Amino acid sequence: MFKTTLPRIASPVFFSGLMAVCLLMSSCIKETPGGGGGTGGGGTGGGTQIERIILDTAYGSDPKQKMDVYLPAGRTTATKLIILIHGGGWEAGDKSDMNYYKNILRAKWPEAAIANVNYRLASNAANIHHTQIMGDISSAVNFILNNKTQFVVSDSLLMVGASAGAHLAMLYTYAYNTGNKVRAVADFFGPAVLDDWSWYNSFNIWIGKPIKDLLIQYNNTAWNVPVYQANSPFSTATATSRPTIIFHGTIDVIVPLYQSQWLRGRLNSIGVPNEYYEYLDGHGFNTGNTDDAMNKTVNFFKTHLQ
Repeated sequence: MFKTTLPRIASPVFFSGLMAVCLLMSSCIKETPGGGGGTGGGGTGGGTQIERIILDTAYGSDPKQKMDVYLPAGRTTATKLIILIHGGGWEAGDKSDMNYYKNILRAKWPEAAIANVNYRLASNAANIHHTQIMGDISSAVNFILNNKTQFVVSDSLLMVGASAGAHLAMLYTYAYNTGNKVRAVADFFGPAVLDDWSWYNSFNIWIGKPIKDLLIQYNNTAWNVPVYQANSPFSTATATSRPTIIFHGTIDVIVPLYQSQWLRGRLNSIGVPNEYYEYLDGHGFNTGNTDDAMNKTVNFFKTHLQ
């Protein structure tokens, strides 16, 4: 299911509940939407900002429209914020799947804030498809921007997505990024070309179903080239698209490696700044490759925030 929980990592650290997080973090606060805050606690009062962790803050009325926000100590109105988007074939997954990425990013770039986002999952029964999912990503971004004063962060955003989440991160950055608030995007083995007939028409033994079952549910239509192109990062990228860093495993059995190669060629042809890296790895990297990719991601983001 476009797994993003890094199954090949020997001992990833995941925390499913508030108590486990509280044991790890120095400051753990569960708050209502907006974040609130007083002097030194994340509001606009004077003094040094303390660390704040705001779990399951709602950006909409649906139970899936929630995010975890990690605000570092000492932040200012210049602090950058990274948005994490999980995968799961658009129909599964949870923000907790991205906790490993979140922990690495907090270690490698402790000055940055992070928002780990859930969104409604594609479902024919619930009538949740591309439009609703992209609406959730847009709402999450707007929630962050509307609360930047309470959070004490800037409106310079960055996105990191894995698998289907990488598709959503790129598509938002290329096609929905009003005002270019998202300054750069990192793509971890995401599908870039939905109108790929050979992929659409394949049966994937690893997920136990035809790929088209996922694509039809996400796009809300069977094979339809104009619709699938409109929902593809490859087709929506333009010369003004934001810088993109791409990672893919050479033995990925879920999302074809050639899709990332095609995307790289497209970005190069239209002059979009990008970096591209392949690893001898699958759909979900081992610890060494993940660490290397995160180093490259942080350096890439910092470079393109200049």
